[in-house]
Amino acid sequence: MKEKNIPIIAIKNLNFRYGEKDQLVIDDLNLEIKRGQFIGIAGPSGCGKSSLIKVLTKLEKAEGDVYLEGVSIQSLNRADIAKKIALVPQTPFLISASIRENVSYGLDYEVSLDEIKEACRKAFIDDFIESLPDKYETVIAEGGGNLSGGQRQRIAIARIFLRKPSILILDEATSALDNTTEKHIQKAIELLQKENSVTIISIAHRLSTLENCDNILVFDKGKIIQMGKYHELINTPGIFQDMYNGILK
Repeated sequence: MKEKNIPIIAIKNLNFRYGEKDQLVIDDLNLEIKRGQFIGIAGPSGCGKSSLIKVLTKLEKAEGDVYLEGVSIQSLNRADIAKKIALVPQTPFLISASIRENVSYGLDYEVSLDEIKEACRKAFIDDFIESLPDKYETVIAEGGGNLSGGQRQRIAIARIFLRKPSILILDEATSALDNTTEKHIQKAIELLQKENSVTIISIAHRLSTLENCDNILVFDKGKIIQMGKYHELINTPGIFQDMYNGILK
């Protein structure tokens, strides 16, 4: 059993440089996230949001220390990290296989078709799948080429309802969805968080996605420059308010 007083994520003196010019993208970042928190990350393009996610998932190396449940990621391999963190990117990874196999992809245990159907219902894609001639046995092209962007995202989101990860990272994961569908999925994700103490980090260009966050971190030039809840930030002069008003993207 994990100790409650240990942050599920702890970042200490993190610096990350990127590109040929050795540009500093994350600048001496220190951060602790408690188990079960719903954290939003916002900021203009190039502020370091996605770079932070790459460092957390060990897709990029950085200077400083990152701990998951008190364990340094330096002592964890990618498979270890994948067991702790589920990442849903803007462009999800799909394999050339059936919808059923894609939804259950990455699990190391068997799940029933009923469980897959329930996950797809929560991801708001069950009606589409049921309309197909082969339903859940419909074969998806490599990379999801025979699906729309929103359908690809919803299949990737269905995976998380099966997996129930300790840490869920949503990186613009609902960017291709309409507002109504996004709201339905957001409610299901928030219920998953409460029922399973899932820690969520959500990067969102559509700021309304972050409305129910416990805390929102606003990045600029690799630093956290604002912090607070959604309604506090939209009423406080600064980058978040400018993004909310469409002044800054």
